[in-house]
Amino acid sequence: MPIRAINDKHYRGISELYRKSDGVVTGYYITYRDAEGKPVKRRVDADTRDEALHRLHEIKQEIDLLKKEKTMSAVLPGPVKDVVTKTQKRGTAAVSASVKTMHAYQEMISDYKGIAVVSLIDIIAFDEINIAYGYETGARMVKEMEELLRNTLEGSARKGIDPAACELYHIYAGKFCLFIKEDLSPLLIDLLVKILLKKVSGYRFAISPKNHIQINAVFGATKSGSKDRLLYAEKALQEAKSSHNCYIYQDACASDRSGHLYETLLANINHSKVTPYFQGIFEADKADRPYKFESLMRLVDMDGNIISPVVFLEKSKEFRLYTQLMEQMIQKVLDVVVENDVPVTLNLSYIDISNTELCDTLIEKIRSMQIGHRLTVEILESEQIEDLEMVNEFIFALKKNGVSIAIDDFGSGFSNFDNIANLDIDYIKLDGSLISKIHDRRHRIILENMVNICHDLGIKTIAEYISDESIMELAKSIGVDYLQGYHLHMPEHWECVAETFGMKGGENA
Repeated sequence: MPIRAINDKHYRGISELYRKSDGVVTGYYITYRDAEGKPVKRRVDADTRDEALHRLHEIKQEIDLLKKEKTMSAVLPGPVKDVVTKTQKRGTAAVSASVKTMHAYQEMISDYKGIAVVSLIDIIAFDEINIAYGYETGARMVKEMEELLRNTLEGSARKGIDPAACELYHIYAGKFCLFIKEDLSPLLIDLLVKILLKKVSGYRFAISPKNHIQINAVFGATKSGSKDRLLYAEKALQEAKSSHNCYIYQDACASDRSGHLYETLLANINHSKVTPYFQGIFEADKADRPYKFESLMRLVDMDGNIISPVVFLEKSKEFRLYTQLMEQMIQKVLDVVVENDVPVTLNLSYIDISNTELCDTLIEKIRSMQIGHRLTVEILESEQIEDLEMVNEFIFALKKNGVSIAIDDFGSGFSNFDNIANLDIDYIKLDGSLISKIHDRRHRIILENMVNICHDLGIKTIAEYISDESIMELAKSIGVDYLQGYHLHMPEHWECVAETFGMKGGENA
């Protein structure tokens, strides 16, 4: 069977195996470079391109880890037997100086039966220290760091922690793993981490007989009885780094719930359970009947309950399942437009617009269904737009088919002003955080000037977050064209919408 590359930069490194007779995809290949830098192309066990992409990311992480271990092996001591001090018999921490792979540590830690604490400790900017002072200095700092952590743990008994239950491993480079075979409370874990952080930040690491530097470390910790406890600690460490915190505690129960959410996402995709809800958008001077409807994605859990995007949206992106959800959402929203001849707003994020295959499919559906005049595409997260040329090309293709364009959260950032100047848009949604403060005179003046700017540019305005009568009246007073919010209409399934408003069809979008 022939192989073809996927023409979407999001899926770079992924190729499809397909039948020449009908074009049906039957498998996936991934392309990457191994630890030696040699190109590799291999087939992976994946049912979707997102699963293939997830596997590619896993392999690349494993290769990065092997490359780091290989780099450090030239300057760090080779594998030796686990070092246990004589004083450990009296109740001190065991420290492993052996260099092992992450997989070896995973097996060792996951095999432990019972509740345990895992904390990963990483020296901040350790690569930069190596570059600035040399690998030999970096290796010496690692040994000093190991000794410092061990000595601190040996003194933790008075804090209610048994040092004999603590094991410290140097994983690679400037990264350590603290494994505590005790069911410690989160408060006690926090206390121990704060003690270690204070010791590390206050310690002077010698770089020459007369000079020293001070370093910082970042901690990611968890407590769990699961075999995946090391993975939870890694997630905590990465979250701490990305949020620029020195310490994050990962709730293992929350991670377990995340695993359940992954199963829920797959079930919704496999059983076509993605459900569009609709919320009315009303003309400011005619708030009894919707002018059009905004479509909002909902999922269904294992018990048949509706799940809000707040719960699943970011996780679906993390699991690389978001695009499959959107494919279902788009099809079901367009079906409602066709079957009911009703004007609808479809929300697309910058991620969606960057997906050329998704966009091409959407435009082809709009063209074949001849529903452009009934559709508005709302660009979400517009402050993230980097490639204005690409977005403008997409907008041009939509407008060529009669589609209107809106952007959300106008006023939330300076980039929005660039957007209304550089993008051909028909509607803007005023930032909800400003609307919620419309009772304040200063915020009201800001909003009124935004409305005037938009009107001068021929752009209509929508005020969302209309939660009560007073906010609605004030929004009308500053000249807003359209209103949206729970005070006017709660999002609901289309069948309920039709029953609520006794309608089939609607105004022009």
